[in-house]
Amino acid sequence: MHRIIIIISILTLTISCKSKVDCGIDPLVIKTNDSIISKVESDSSGQKWWNNYLSKIKEPNLKTELNESYRLMIYNSMWESSKTYRICKDSDSYKLVFKEFGGVQIERQNSTLTSNTVRDLSKKEWTEFQTLLQNTRFWSLPVTIDRSELDGTTWILEGKNPDGNDCTNREYHVVARWQPLDTMKVMELNYKLTELKEK
Repeated sequence: MHRIIIIISILTLTISCKSKVDCGIDPLVIKTNDSIISKVESDSSGQKWWNNYLSKIKEPNLKTELNESYRLMIYNSMWESSKTYRICKDSDSYKLVFKEFGGVQIERQNSTLTSNTVRDLSKKEWTEFQTLLQNTRFWSLPVTIDRSELDGTTWILEGKNPDGNDCTNREYHVVARWQPLDTMKVMELNYKLTELKEK
């Protein structure tokens, strides 16, 4: 009898460990995020602009990427210029890609890539970023907040995990902030990506 109780206890623990973890996520936030992303995807003119801009800066669409990737784009709407920091995993190697497009005082039509560098990341650097993703709950952060204007910079952080996130089960997430405050959770991730470029 004791053996049966022990076996049932072990099976129960094994099953519960494999079940979806409780991440303390507000279902309303997830529903709102899904709604916003769906609305953006159905906006054909917005999607066309985004895909054209990605082509200009020679960047992939993260939604279709096969490898786990995270990209921060700091976009200046006045000059249509940007700085892009993308990290990606390919089997057991990790890379950081940095690109700068256009700049202040450069005419929009003359904008080109002014910087395009690639460097290897260590497993430690990749793991540190993964830990920060968990600690900031990136995958459940609101896509947008009620804070925007026409000019200034927008910080867009995208994530693609082909296996799906453990908490949300989503493969893609994006967090966009206009002129973000340093106190915003997402800024920890953004600053980490910019720091990786400086190493």
